[in-house]
Amino acid sequence: MAHTEAQIRRAIKPLLTVYGELNTSEIKSLLSTVLAFDDEDKIPSTTRNEILIIQRIGNIVAHQTDIVKVYQEGFVLDKSFRPARFTLLNPISNKALQEPEIKEIKRKTKQFTARKIDWEKARDRNNEIGDQGEEFVMEYEKDRLTELLSMDATQYVQHLSRLQGDGLGYDISSINEDGSTRLIEVKTTSGGFNTPFYMSKNEKHFFEEYANNAYIYRVYDFNRETRHGKVKIINQSELFTDFNFDPVTWQVTPK
Repeated sequence: MAHTEAQIRRAIKPLLTVYGELNTSEIKSLLSTVLAFDDEDKIPSTTRNEILIIQRIGNIVAHQTDIVKVYQEGFVLDKSFRPARFTLLNPISNKALQEPEIKEIKRKTKQFTARKIDWEKARDRNNEIGDQGEEFVMEYEKDRLTELLSMDATQYVQHLSRLQGDGLGYDISSINEDGSTRLIEVKTTSGGFNTPFYMSKNEKHFFEEYANNAYIYRVYDFNRETRHGKVKIINQSELFTDFNFDPVTWQVTPK
């Protein structure tokens, strides 16, 4: 069944989390990275030289009568630009990101996209603990935000490694108390907290670059049957102060 305009709008939010702001042409180019097109989506349009799902992106803009509209999916559509612009919304301030923030997001995204090679994570996924740990953190983070914001925070937590692959340098996107983006890298083990985890050179550089926005969610004592474990949230400062990095094995251990 073809995706509706509402489903496409929901898929735009993960793209804007990664890029900050995109115009209509860029959304058309990138939508397939977050939404799997089915056969009906791929049917050629009878009125435009593009497939139907791409045409529906244009329809979102065309059907919007306001010049600037805030969508509940978490972005702002501004038709005063040609092509129209979609900009990520800060859910706490309810304002669109400003140009300096957008430029910084795009600079960092360009730097880290498709650069991470995490063999430890690939191995973990083979025995399912990596995927299970990420799913566990998704629910953990939704609960954390719901308690923090006293509202349903489901839409603010996105499993970006599932959508975009591991090239971004993190697994899950969420928000901080001020509405800024929180970038979460999940490290899962069935062992105790002191069990080493692995960070590639690029992952470490990611934490150096993203500073206050980057967090390790260390999931330990994880039970694969119940898919439940304990979580220690480690911010960038704690990571570099309280942990040792082995430059040969890439193992990271508490001091």
